[in-house]
Amino acid sequence: MARHPARVAAILSALVVIIVVVVLAVDRDLADRVTHENGAVEWLQAALFAMAAFIAVRTAHHLWRAGASPVFEVLVTAMLAGLVIGEIDLDRLIFGRKIIYTRFLVDTRVWLGWRALALLVMTLPPVVLALYALRRRRDLVAAIRRALVEPAGRVFIAGAIIFGLTEVLEKPLGRVPGLPRYMAEEVLELVAGLCFAVGLYARWRLLRVEEKVRPGVEGRCTRPR
Repeated sequence: MARHPARVAAILSALVVIIVVVVLAVDRDLADRVTHENGAVEWLQAALFAMAAFIAVRTAHHLWRAGASPVFEVLVTAMLAGLVIGEIDLDRLIFGRKIIYTRFLVDTRVWLGWRALALLVMTLPPVVLALYALRRRRDLVAAIRRALVEPAGRVFIAGAIIFGLTEVLEKPLGRVPGLPRYMAEEVLELVAGLCFAVGLYARWRLLRVEEKVRPGVEGRCTRPR
C-alpha cells in the first residue's frame, strides 16, 4: 500500500461502486436504505474518517518526536474529526438535538448561556487552528508541496477534491435519474474516505521506512576509526 496507494485506493473504490450497483440492481429498496442518511454507508464513512484521523495523529506524533513540524497532520486530524462529528451528528446523539448549528444559536427558547457556550465551541477551535497554521505557515506550505509530489499525498488530495465537489454538488447528485436520492452523494463520500485512509496510511508507512533506512545509510557513510 505504501508503494502504490493510488492503485489500492482505485481498487477499493471500484469494489465499493460495484457492490452498491449490484445491490441497486437486486433490491432498490435495500440500496436506498443503506445509502440513506444515517444508513450503513454513512456509518462506514464515519469509521473511515475516524481511522484516517487516528493515522494522522500517529503521524503527527512521529514527526513531533523526530523534531519535524506536524502542522499538516494536526490540521488534517481536526478536519477529519469535524467530518466524523458531522456524519454521525454527535451533538444530536448526546443532547438529542443539533447544537453545532446556526438555528440553535438563534433559538430564544434556549438559555443564552448555553447558546454562548455553543458559539464558543464552534468558533474557538477554528480560530486556534488558524493561528497555529499561520505561525507554522512555512512548514505547512512545505508539507503541501511534498504532498503534491508524493503518491500518498496525491491520493489524500484526490479524496479532499472528491469530498469538496460532492458537497458543492450535493443537490444535483440527489437528482440523478435512476438512483436513490442519497446514493451518489454517499458513495462519493465513501470513496473520499477511502482515499483519506489509504493516503494517510501510506504516508505513515513511508515515514517509518525512511526512519529505518536512514540510520543504516548514516552508518555506511561514517568513516571507520
